[in-house]
Amino acid sequence: MSFDQRIAFDGHDLSPYILVTDVKRQVAPKRRITQTQVPGMDGALVSSVELDAVEITVSGCITRRLMRDVADARKALATCLSAKRPAPLVLPDDPTTYLMALYEGGAEPSKLAHVPDVDLVFLCADPVSYGQHRSASVSGTKRLRVDGNYPARPVVTVKPPKGSQWQLTNVDTGEYVRVLASFTGSQSVVLDMGLERCTVNGTDHAVDITSDFFSIEGDVSLMVSGGTATVEWDERWL
Repeated sequence: MSFDQRIAFDGHDLSPYILVTDVKRQVAPKRRITQTQVPGMDGALVSSVELDAVEITVSGCITRRLMRDVADARKALATCLSAKRPAPLVLPDDPTTYLMALYEGGAEPSKLAHVPDVDLVFLCADPVSYGQHRSASVSGTKRLRVDGNYPARPVVTVKPPKGSQWQLTNVDTGEYVRVLASFTGSQSVVLDMGLERCTVNGTDHAVDITSDFFSIEGDVSLMVSGGTATVEWDERWL
C-alpha cells in the first residue's frame, strides 16, 4: 500500500512517533437489517437498515531505535491517544476525511528497541466519515448539491421575518420543520437536524408536532417561508 503516512488524532500529529504501514478497515460498515414477518407472506419485509460501529486497525512501527527513545515515544503516543470522548481521526489512506473515534488501548510494541512494530485499534461508534464543511444561503427556494455518499445532517440558522411561524421545507421529499412563535424579525432560530433540536435566541423551543427533522443528500431543493437561511453541513462518506 502506498500513501502519505501522516496520521492525526484529537488534533495531535502522531507521525513523528509512528510510521504507518497499513490501515485495515471495512469496505463499508456492517449493516444491521431489521425484518418484519407478515402473516401469509413468503419471506419478510425489511423495516429498517442501520450501521454497526466499526473497528479500524492502524499498523506501523515506532520510529526510534534506542530503548530510552522508544519509551519516550510510547509515552508521547499514550498522551496523544488519551481522549475519553470520540475525537477526529485522520488516516493516511484517506486524508481528506476524518472519523470520530476512540482509541481502544492495549497495544503492545513488538520489542523494546530497534523500531518496534505496533497495532493501534480505534473504535468508531459513528461509522461514517466526515469530509468538507459546506454552507449555502437559501432565500425562497434554492437547489443545493450535497457531496458524499451518505446523507448529511444540516444546521440551519435564520432570522425569521415578523409573523407567527417560520418553515423550512425539503421540496423533493415534502418533509418540513415548522417553528411557531411570535417573531418580530430580530430573533435567531437554529435548527440542528442531527440533534433534532430547535432553539430561538439560544433557548430550546419545540417545533410544530407535524414537523420532521430531515437529512439531505445529492441534489436537493430547500424552501424557506421567509428571510435568508444559512444552511451548513459536513459531507459524509461510508
